[in-house]
Amino acid sequence: MKPLTFLAALLLSTNAFAVSFDTEGFGQSLNGWSKKRTATYDFTDAEYRTHIPTLTGTPSGGLFLSTQVDLLAMGDQRSTCHISLTFSSTGALESAQIRGTVGNKAVDTGLIRRPEAPEVPVAAEGAPAPVRRPFHATDELVAELFSVFDAEVKKVVDAKDKDRTDLFSRLSSGGSKRADLSAGLRHNVNLILQHIGR
Repeated sequence: MKPLTFLAALLLSTNAFAVSFDTEGFGQSLNGWSKKRTATYDFTDAEYRTHIPTLTGTPSGGLFLSTQVDLLAMGDQRSTCHISLTFSSTGALESAQIRGTVGNKAVDTGLIRRPEAPEVPVAAEGAPAPVRRPFHATDELVAELFSVFDAEVKKVVDAKDKDRTDLFSRLSSGGSKRADLSAGLRHNVNLILQHIGR
């Protein structure tokens, strides 16, 4: 086989196993892409805007996906976050990160990697087999991502609360919007996962 023919065949076989993402389907699930390639929608009594994702193939046939999600609110409640997800060639979520600004303060979860399945303890001879808890690596990764994100947001909120001196400002600090932000970002992650394919 000629070198160029072999290279073309190799590229075709690699692409055949590469992971894919349904960008249009993802947009439709968020009220459709506008001409500006953003989707604006309401979720849990808050308004969000998601930007069309940027996709980059990895050398191993996987996919790196990044998208921006804005919580549209008044004053210092406005937040902008970037969700970055890396998928293997089989579509498995390998790592995730959320970074951005919440109330003009930076937040960053750092890179959260796919966890390994826990080892199953070996039962002693004659003893019943140990109960094995169901383990779903993707669910565990997403749960850790948002646990870290919520902790980062709490640091921002606690720092703001120290600066507030009157009761009115505390009551109007937008606690429900903070909860909405985590829910809104998780909604996006869940929909992205639903639109990953091969």
